[in-house]
Amino acid sequence: MIMRGAKMNKRLPIILFVAVMLVSGTSFTQTSGLNDAIETTGSGKINWTTSEIIATGIGAPPSMQVNPAQARAMTERAAFVVALRNLLETVKGVRVDSETVVENYMVKSDVIRTRMEGIVQGARIIKKQYMSDGSVEIQVSMPMKGAFLNTIVPETFGGPSMVPLPTRPTPVPQTPSTVKPLPPPTQPTKPPVPPVAEKPAEPTKPSMPVQPPTTTVPEKKPEPPVPAKVPDSGSTVSFKGGVATGVVIDGRGLGLKPALLPRIIDPQGQEIYVGQIVTRTNAVDQGVAGYAKDVNAAANNFRVTDNPAVIKGVSASGTAKTDVVVSQVDAQTLRQLSSRGDFLQYCRVIIVY
Repeated sequence: MIMRGAKMNKRLPIILFVAVMLVSGTSFTQTSGLNDAIETTGSGKINWTTSEIIATGIGAPPSMQVNPAQARAMTERAAFVVALRNLLETVKGVRVDSETVVENYMVKSDVIRTRMEGIVQGARIIKKQYMSDGSVEIQVSMPMKGAFLNTIVPETFGGPSMVPLPTRPTPVPQTPSTVKPLPPPTQPTKPPVPPVAEKPAEPTKPSMPVQPPTTTVPEKKPEPPVPAKVPDSGSTVSFKGGVATGVVIDGRGLGLKPALLPRIIDPQGQEIYVGQIVTRTNAVDQGVAGYAKDVNAAANNFRVTDNPAVIKGVSASGTAKTDVVVSQVDAQTLRQLSSRGDFLQYCRVIIVY
């Protein structure tokens, strides 16, 4: 009995803590980790690692109330409405690529604006907390994959392999004609021409010896010196070998900013990854790229599975600095690795910034 009482005394604080948390309405759902790449805005935050947008709203209890249950329901409703409003404002500032944000699409198209507002209305509650003064704080979340990306990604997005080949016109069989061709017209015959007598050949005069033409050899001009070829920077690819299962782009220190449709390009601006490689279906379902703050955490992420290649970026490109540039040597290596696997087609890309 004494031992059992001692165990109960040790468990009592845990039981009381759980009971207090349940009463206060706090959710145990954890939406972000320590190594997640989170961008905080004025009305919410964007978790680029988990691909979700989070916003919070606070509702105050009504001044006129019939009973506590009704007051609580009205307060929760007010907090939820504020959270959705803040979520919509956060959604508008999400970068699509280096030139546009979501708000640009919503302003240009009423269809996109209506669809986006409907997606925001379907956000889920991930946290609910009741304050001592009767107010309620609600936190909502919505994913940036699926319906969200399907609304934003243009219909023309996708690699050239998705464009159907043009069909050749089928030849029309010609039916044999039953009309007999007309015979060619007969031409009148001309009388024969009498032969002309040939003149006797004149004796040939002895020809003067022909002097061979004198050729002048042009002087050789000195060739201009060939400029020395600037050696390219060495490779920064870290890879175990075999078939790559993903790629991690180390973009730390470049001023890189996350976006929904980031590109990987070489120093000449040639695209290595995104619209020419990824199909629209994979982009909508998987998201074009994940983001992280730590290279080791990114290399161990399930998105790139167990054998990713790690490449150091050299600069950020684009107006909003969302595209990452890799060296020419690394660009060639990345193209070779992708030709032996399908990790780029399936968006197994993580960018560290």
